[in-house]
Amino acid sequence: MPATKAPSLLMNEFLKNEIGNSKRVLDVGCGDGAMALYLASSLNCRVDGIDLDKGRVHRANEKFRKRMTKGLALCRSCDSENIDKKFKNETFDAVLIIHTLHHLADLSTIFPKIKHSMRVGGKIFVGEYERNFGEKQDNCPRFSSNKIKSILDTSGFGHIRGHNVHKNFIMITAVKGGIK
Repeated sequence: MPATKAPSLLMNEFLKNEIGNSKRVLDVGCGDGAMALYLASSLNCRVDGIDLDKGRVHRANEKFRKRMTKGLALCRSCDSENIDKKFKNETFDAVLIIHTLHHLADLSTIFPKIKHSMRVGGKIFVGEYERNFGEKQDNCPRFSSNKIKSILDTSGFGHIRGHNVHKNFIMITAVKGGIK
């Protein structure tokens, strides 16, 4: 029987391959910084993480300080609604919103701000569990693949695609400017 890879390893490999030569990445809802640390170290890029939980931000920065071998990762306490105030226009080559979409308040306001922070040709990655997968916890809404695509389309992103990263997980990518 062939060994199967853990979902987190599949996610890491997918993002590493898709992000590729990006030099600046934003991780919205970075939590303890595990993804930021992996990407910064494996791609030798800069990853800026934001999260509302100040304790997790502190733990992420401690992790970066102790384990960073190459690249740069920084985590800040920031509400996603303030992305346009925290970062300059056209700062990021890639933006990650992984396991976070259901925590964001006003998607119709947040996505244009995220788009504004991205460089033309930059790629956004939105990943969530399938709408009907798992328990409903914390009254968090779940999103279908079509709903995520619609949000990205309405926000002006182009080249919107779905990816099969692992079972029961939705990964949608899109590009600012609709090129690439």
